[in-house]
Amino acid sequence: MMSRKSEPETAILLPAIVKNLKRKYYTTNIFVAHINSVNLFFHFNRHQSQLLNRHYSPMDTLIHGTGPVKIIAIHGIQGTNRVWLPLARQLASHCTFILPNLPGRGERQSCSESDMTLEAFATVIEDTVHQYINDGQPYILAGWSMGVSVALAFLGRKRAALPDKLILLSGVPDISQVSWFTQTTPAGLLSEIQEREQRLKLQDAADHHAVMWTWQSIAQRSLRDQCQSVTMPCLVMSGARDEDSPLLLVTQFSDLIADATVLTIENAGHSLLTENTDTVSAGVTDFLNLE
Repeated sequence: MMSRKSEPETAILLPAIVKNLKRKYYTTNIFVAHINSVNLFFHFNRHQSQLLNRHYSPMDTLIHGTGPVKIIAIHGIQGTNRVWLPLARQLASHCTFILPNLPGRGERQSCSESDMTLEAFATVIEDTVHQYINDGQPYILAGWSMGVSVALAFLGRKRAALPDKLILLSGVPDISQVSWFTQTTPAGLLSEIQEREQRLKLQDAADHHAVMWTWQSIAQRSLRDQCQSVTMPCLVMSGARDEDSPLLLVTQFSDLIADATVLTIENAGHSLLTENTDTVSAGVTDFLNLE
């Protein structure tokens, strides 16, 4: 794909290409046909570049593992795709983890407030499916914390191939029932975001303003209706001592999703992927029949 910077180079290269074509082709019709093809090629690539630059920011996706089972995994509101790496390393021989960063995270820092919605995040997952999953190829969709809500939003839209199985970790069907943040002023909310980042021991955290805008957008959202779109087998895992996504709310999935298996990890909190990696790995291995 050509970038905007390549347009001046195109103008310089075109006369040289035409000159070479004159030397090679002596029949006027053939020469004209090739000139038109060259013009069409440059016009298409320049138009494609402009279209992509106008509507999409570059993908920031981490691939880990060499196994045959493809897992697209979504991070939470304050983390990045790297939160999945401990699990991805343990399952690397069985699975290939495809880990996109949502806007405002990782290398996708230059985003606006309008990018911080579940709909925008679901679009990222749709783009990820289109880019990494071949037609008819099975894959698993997984989400942790807010990633659960993004996964449900993605399923509800039905704009890309659906997964064969679903894994939901430390998430709830109704965000309006949790209190990830309680402050309402920007200054207070930003301070609370920093405190939560430290409490969850996030090594690679999201931009604080991105988190603030995201929370302001999703705080009153419920994904109960989207749960009806979950027709595939679903594994729900939660920590018994999770204060961010309380077990009482997590277990509601068993009533909302027809084929849901709910597993509770005793003495575990919200950070299952980093603090209870072995237990999560065992649960995923059993659910996906990896061994």
